[in-house]
Amino acid sequence: MKHFMLPASAFLMLLLLLAGCAREPGSTTLTKGALRIDCDEAIYPALRLVAEEFHSQYPDARVDVRSVEAREATANFVNDSVHVIAIARSLNAEERNTLAAAKTWFEEYHVAQSAIAILAHKDNPVKELRVGQLDSILSGSVTAWPGWKPGGNVDIVVSDVNSSTNEVLRALVLRGKKFALSASIIAGSGNLMEHVRSTRNAIGVANVAWLKGADQEFRVIGLSRPGVAADSTQSIGKAYSPIQGYIYKGYYPLSTPVNIYTRELNRDISLGFISFANGVYGQKVFLNSGLVPVTMPVRLIQLTSEQVK
Repeated sequence: MKHFMLPASAFLMLLLLLAGCAREPGSTTLTKGALRIDCDEAIYPALRLVAEEFHSQYPDARVDVRSVEAREATANFVNDSVHVIAIARSLNAEERNTLAAAKTWFEEYHVAQSAIAILAHKDNPVKELRVGQLDSILSGSVTAWPGWKPGGNVDIVVSDVNSSTNEVLRALVLRGKKFALSASIIAGSGNLMEHVRSTRNAIGVANVAWLKGADQEFRVIGLSRPGVAADSTQSIGKAYSPIQGYIYKGYYPLSTPVNIYTRELNRDISLGFISFANGVYGQKVFLNSGLVPVTMPVRLIQLTSEQVK
């Protein structure tokens, strides 16, 4: 695996053990027909590949994965205009209450774990930030790059307010505060990443699902928070990058679940696809996309106690 694979001197290496039992579709009714999924734009690259692998193994199955912002996906789900959605967060209290008030039955499947990466221009020398520093930058109380005077004022770019990335940042970093007035909203992860790629003083955010093959084009900034250390050999407050081992162990602070929600009551292609996503082949696709599998046995091998920079 090329993307976010830890080097030989790294502390952790994530392995997917394929000896476990797979939850693969066992009925032809699960692998035939058409299915529409409204997919959170933040994880679209990964889920599209899962759908392609599903179709390659079951040619009679047609899964249309439509990329939308998370809020649009959940609104369509609540309004019953789509029966299956995939988002990079859990349904929030408002969405759950609306479904409960309408007495709507649904099921939730946690199929992977992802994370939000903090991106800067590749020439930016800043390798790590404390979560508190990130809070100060995103909220506008700090306007210059810490320790990089030539960097000038930080050019903040964030995703649309309806995106899961925006919502998770507001919940985990800003904690109720608003983004700085100087922050620019850029719709679409690809567009946001292109701005950071071409803007020397920019800071931006994207789900790790978008970094496959592109992580070397950016400075991916490590994050630290109080009270977290990988083991007794390391000091508390080390910075961790959004690599899979650190996401899995919970060391990286901006981790978020990838959930599939369904309103389907029948044993049809929707259940077949979800079973596939939770099985060996779907979990391998998530792994190769930079996300962390959650239903397969995972083993972490300690190689050294050195901190990955």
